[in-house]
Amino acid sequence: MNIAIIGAGPIGNYAGSLLANAGHSVSIYENHAQVGLPIQCTGILTSDFDEFKFPLDSFLVNTINTIDVDTPHQHLSVRQKDYIVCRKRFDNFFADLARNAGATIFLSHCFLRREGRHLIIKDSVKDEEKSITPDLVIAADGPLSPTAKAYGFYHPERKNYYGVQAIVEGNFEPHTIKTYFGRDVCPGLFAWVAPESASTARVGVATLKNSHHYFEKFMREHHFTAREIQAGAIPLYHPRQALQKDNCYLVGDASGYVKATTLGGLVPGLQQAKVLADCILHHKNYEEELGKVRRRMWLHWKLQGIFDQFNDQDWDRLVTYTRRVQTVLEKHTRDNPFPIVVKALLKEPRFLYFTKYLWGKKGVKTNF
Repeated sequence: MNIAIIGAGPIGNYAGSLLANAGHSVSIYENHAQVGLPIQCTGILTSDFDEFKFPLDSFLVNTINTIDVDTPHQHLSVRQKDYIVCRKRFDNFFADLARNAGATIFLSHCFLRREGRHLIIKDSVKDEEKSITPDLVIAADGPLSPTAKAYGFYHPERKNYYGVQAIVEGNFEPHTIKTYFGRDVCPGLFAWVAPESASTARVGVATLKNSHHYFEKFMREHHFTAREIQAGAIPLYHPRQALQKDNCYLVGDASGYVKATTLGGLVPGLQQAKVLADCILHHKNYEEELGKVRRRMWLHWKLQGIFDQFNDQDWDRLVTYTRRVQTVLEKHTRDNPFPIVVKALLKEPRFLYFTKYLWGKKGVKTNF
């Protein structure tokens, strides 16, 4: 079978490697001149990444053992193992995986449009268009996916966050990610300081609007000077987003499979690619087989709909209640929120206070 993958990020390349290993002809089209650039991701993986058994030393920058949570009047430190990776090396690891399996990657090749079963691709180097007619198409071309739009996938309520991040120098706790919550810091989400080392960190914010304002404010208040700035759109998961239509499938950011509470998508995206490859190879229903991953995305979406309405007192209250269930957070990663939520509610029923936001609040827009 002839398979075209649009987008040579880690998710598209991983799917390509699995399908090429199974004997299919796989062509991967990337609109940039290099794999892994420009960087538009913090590059944090939970320890759930260990399930894939990939060699971390190929792209590991730092290992995290603690996440600090700061709200306006409360502080909490949670033991949690995370990995910080070099996104350029990370992406190229998966590109090499795809190539070694037999897939062909075409750089500087941009998807232009769909004409029936034909895809029109532009070779930016030669400045010429060419038509391809694959048996299957996998859209892995990011949150603004032109391929998904061409196939009519985009749900009208779908939204994107906009993230802004800087590489900064200073003095940092080398194995601790710091997060800062509050309406004046980063409404609906949080600002982060993710150390690459004791002297370098990735600092950023992501909001639905005015991201640059909150980013610059955070940088000023912490006296950070940007050595390099990265920015980009980050999709917000939507449960009614279709993932399969005609001969096209969506994966990764193109499908919105990103944890709405943290905007992390690498682990769920890789899990999604693995499911997709299995479905293609064994003629299974993609959306049905994604059940476990989809349920996790749904719960993150529900939780984010609550957090979106928080005021500063709510963030303080959340941290206060969380102290009683801290061990629960330390036993489970945020890639699987179900055991965290269930065990936390059983151990600390006061979390039910926040369910009032499930039905919205006068004057505040809710996602539900």
